[in-house]
Amino acid sequence: MTLFHCKKIMHLAAFGGVFLLAAGAQSALADPLTITTLAPGVQVPTGITTYYESFDTAVPSGGTLTTNFNGSPVTGTYTGSFAILPADAYGGANGTKFISTSGTSSSYTLTLDKPVNYFGLWFSALDAGNSINFYNGKDLVDTFSASNFIGMVGSCSGKTNAYCSNPNNGLDAAEQFAFLNDYDTTETFNKIVFDQDTSSGQFESDNQTVASLSLAPGGIPISGVTPEPATLFLFGTGLVGFAGLFRRRLLMQ
Repeated sequence: MTLFHCKKIMHLAAFGGVFLLAAGAQSALADPLTITTLAPGVQVPTGITTYYESFDTAVPSGGTLTTNFNGSPVTGTYTGSFAILPADAYGGANGTKFISTSGTSSSYTLTLDKPVNYFGLWFSALDAGNSINFYNGKDLVDTFSASNFIGMVGSCSGKTNAYCSNPNNGLDAAEQFAFLNDYDTTETFNKIVFDQDTSSGQFESDNQTVASLSLAPGGIPISGVTPEPATLFLFGTGLVGFAGLFRRRLLMQ
């Protein structure tokens, strides 16, 4: 496979106050997740579990990928538009392979054979179109978006944010990289959809982790904030005005 991975980006500061006003806003859902981030540079789950898929030896077959997350009792199946790629500026925890959406406005789904209450991943190279949707069967449990990510780790408009740039090679200084913990305190989920819902960029991640935990995983929390109608309007307006972030990538096989 020949890979042409091209990218052009302007700082998130170009979004202006409208987008940042909406940072941290989440959908009003009955069972929102508790979401935390680990310290800058951490790329694997810490003090929780070793059950994660690193994608280093993963070989998709027939458009799907099945894994037991390094020996966990849970089996997961990836379907949809995804690719396993070598490390580059935008992904690859510890300089190894990673998973990415493949194609424009694309998504892939991770379906689990057993419900869990925890999911972690190294979320690399924030893209304006990135979002993660958690389901319990057909019911949407929670959604994590680009604005949530910025609300947690901050923008890259300055030069002092330790979450900005790939910690493995120092590249892509205009985007954020962080390991996220997603924990359901009351219920479970068994399906996760990774969306790239714009025509530019991809959703890169690595070290995807599953577990059923009896205690919260720790980390730096983000507060789930239910947006008021006016905030929702401004958030929608900010999304329409995403001209401040231009990212083009071409994946060719």
